[in-house]
Amino acid sequence: MPGATGRPPQRPARPVPGEATLAVAAVHDRAGNVVGAAFLIDSARLLTCAHVVQAALGPEPVAPGPADAVVVSVSFPLVAPGRRLAALVLPQHWQPGRPDGSGDYAVLQLVAPAPVGARPVRLARPGQAGTRDRVCRVFGFPRALPEGRWFEGWVVGPIGGGWIQLANRSDSGYQIEPGFSGAPVWDSRLRCVIGMIVAVDQVVRPQPARPAAFMIPIRRLPVADQYGRPRVLPRWRQPFSRWRTGPAPAAARWSTRVRARVAALLVALLAVGLAAVPEPLGGCAGPVELRVAAAPDDLVTYQAVAAAYESWTAARAGGCRTTNVFVYPAAPREVAQGLQLGWSESAGRPATEGDPGTPGWYPADVGPRPDVWLPGAEMPSQQVLNLTTVRDYLTVARSPLVLAVPRALVDPARDDADRQRSLSWPELFAKASRSPGETPTATASGRRVTGTGWQVVRPDPAVSPEARMVDVALYDGAPDTAWIRQQVEQRLEAAQDERGFPLGSLAAVLCRQRQLAADPAAPAPPAVVTTEQALVQFNLGERLGDGCVERGRPAPGRALVAFYPELTPGVDHRLVLLRWPDSVQSPAARAAADDLRRWLTGPGRDELLARGFRVPGRDGTGPALTEENGVLPGWLLDNPQWELVDGSDALALNTADQRYREARRPARVLLALDTSGSMLAQAGRGTRFDVAVDGIAASLRRLGGRDEVGVWAFSTAYRGNAGRLREVGRADRARDEALVARLRRTVPAGDTPLYRTIDAAIGEVRRRGGGDDHLRAVVVLTDGRDTASGGLVPRVEGDPPVRLYVIAVGEASCDDRVRTRTLRQTARASGGQCLQAEASTVDRALTGLFRQLWEKGAGQ
Repeated sequence: MPGATGRPPQRPARPVPGEATLAVAAVHDRAGNVVGAAFLIDSARLLTCAHVVQAALGPEPVAPGPADAVVVSVSFPLVAPGRRLAALVLPQHWQPGRPDGSGDYAVLQLVAPAPVGARPVRLARPGQAGTRDRVCRVFGFPRALPEGRWFEGWVVGPIGGGWIQLANRSDSGYQIEPGFSGAPVWDSRLRCVIGMIVAVDQVVRPQPARPAAFMIPIRRLPVADQYGRPRVLPRWRQPFSRWRTGPAPAAARWSTRVRARVAALLVALLAVGLAAVPEPLGGCAGPVELRVAAAPDDLVTYQAVAAAYESWTAARAGGCRTTNVFVYPAAPREVAQGLQLGWSESAGRPATEGDPGTPGWYPADVGPRPDVWLPGAEMPSQQVLNLTTVRDYLTVARSPLVLAVPRALVDPARDDADRQRSLSWPELFAKASRSPGETPTATASGRRVTGTGWQVVRPDPAVSPEARMVDVALYDGAPDTAWIRQQVEQRLEAAQDERGFPLGSLAAVLCRQRQLAADPAAPAPPAVVTTEQALVQFNLGERLGDGCVERGRPAPGRALVAFYPELTPGVDHRLVLLRWPDSVQSPAARAAADDLRRWLTGPGRDELLARGFRVPGRDGTGPALTEENGVLPGWLLDNPQWELVDGSDALALNTADQRYREARRPARVLLALDTSGSMLAQAGRGTRFDVAVDGIAASLRRLGGRDEVGVWAFSTAYRGNAGRLREVGRADRARDEALVARLRRTVPAGDTPLYRTIDAAIGEVRRRGGGDDHLRAVVVLTDGRDTASGGLVPRVEGDPPVRLYVIAVGEASCDDRVRTRTLRQTARASGGQCLQAEASTVDRALTGLFRQLWEKGAGQ
């Protein structure tokens, strides 16, 4: 890459955000050094920069012709590390850079099949207006690092000559430099590639580190249909519905003379270990595209299962990959609503009084129309399962719900007998949550159980189906709401607040447990309500869900052991097969979905067992369900108690939900809304500020009877940097309508005192009474980095605890640093969260967050 400089500190490659890195190849020179990147656009062809090919071949100018076979060496470091393959430079699509900025691309043809697991990218062709303010990621090889590094930034917009400018999102991380050339630019929202890195700014240097870089957009690159119909998305707002899912046509043929020269070159390449044994060009048909929507908590598990299926089908087809399984995260409730709406491509409608509204642009906001749906622990309603879109569904795996206790807290002499269904859920919870000094609990058999003082945390029933199922058993026999409040919910809340656990899903809770377990100086973490399968993944050190990057095995004393209560619920993992019109779902895709079903109920059961599931029809427990991994392998799969409190028992779940609503604590939330000038940027349905106000109006209507809320506006245009528009207090329809009307008249202006506002808001919530049992939270919505706090660092820690939630849109980033940690880490340490949202859907982000914080109190 011409003119790129900068030597940022080394750090490990970031986790894969999607499947883009499975397409990225490193391009090597004759000495084996990495000189740039390339990426698969179909099963056998790659795109890269012409100057990368030139660097790989040496100083002599490259001019491949019809009779001159030019071959370079490539490798796929995240799929087949250490394995080199030969790739032929296609002369008809070789174009060095021109003086006007056009060109500088090359298409490579793999001579041998791509490694199993490599996947071509999906491509999008946005217009110039659609390339502004897009969050993007790039995986490349700076300074010839063969393991690769990540750049994270955003797309600033087009410049003259057809290139598009990128910029860094934060003051940390890698800059675009040599080794990134030829890498795909991955759009984080659409999960597609929108361009290819080509250069850094050689004329204008905005900072010493020179964060500005440029990409060639896909619309200016040679990705025509002759490349086996790559999945190019020609329309920006309605991309996914047009994906082609059928097999690709046969690859193009070369002349006999070219084939002879390629064969001769391969002999030489094999002598130095650069290529695998070749197969005839075009020997494998293009794979079928299978789209799978998966519950975010189980995304990593389902991706691993999908990869095993791809390998199995490739082995069955003699080494040719026949199916690409694209597994993407989608909340089960969003998928269910999308199926009922026919995966609408309309603009949707905002929430109003008595109308929860509907999200618009389902393909863009949620994902492509799935061929298969894996809803995880969530049981789809019968209304959804009766839709004509649903053509079949079945249970493929199961896992009991258990209480997971850190091994260091377990006394074998005292506790081993209680691991094996000797206590009910209320009795086991009492043992774990009570202190040894409290009155022992009398069991149904007359035994007196002494408390251990472990403490217990549970996922949030508002977002976790596992927590809802446990509530059915946990509340069993409760005399009234006051008892549930005092003996269950207050104890759960105390443990949650004391150790900074989030109000989130099972994966989020286990992610926090892993953070606590990794600190050897900290006290042992509490016990956790979880599934047996998630406990095994925790102990194996696997990733936990879509949003948790922490991984690694816990220390032996921090590993979890399972306690199995009697009458415990079981989570059924279902496979749902979907049917769409032939215009958007090919018969080949439906056949591939049927094949996946046959595999999951046949040979694939071994893979499910290896992931820690219990599988119907299999007596064995698999290699993961062992005492070493904290479980009791002999716990029978066909335990009849599962039928008593199964996730499909809607009546039992609804009764438990009502009791939780009555027993939960009220919330006290202060919302701080950014009113700086950047909020005037357009967001599709008006400005960013307009969309945010829509979200505030919808959220205020969900306020519970005992919940409290306050609203601030912040920017340097206000005296003291903040305008207190609504003092913290309970719902008041007249006052809230006046607040919304005032916000709609507000014209954003000024700079962004973000950290100063966070500090002041947390202090305000903390000062408003410490003797009650409110959930305290600060929600900050901002679209810019801090520009007016003068180095102030917000004081998040303190008593009583206050959770910090940040919704970052536009130029704001959860990766901006506050002292020695990022804004995301700062929020998570408080038990809160930093959410990266699109400006056009910030109202949905707000209402979703407030629904979690206070909707459960709506009936009080």
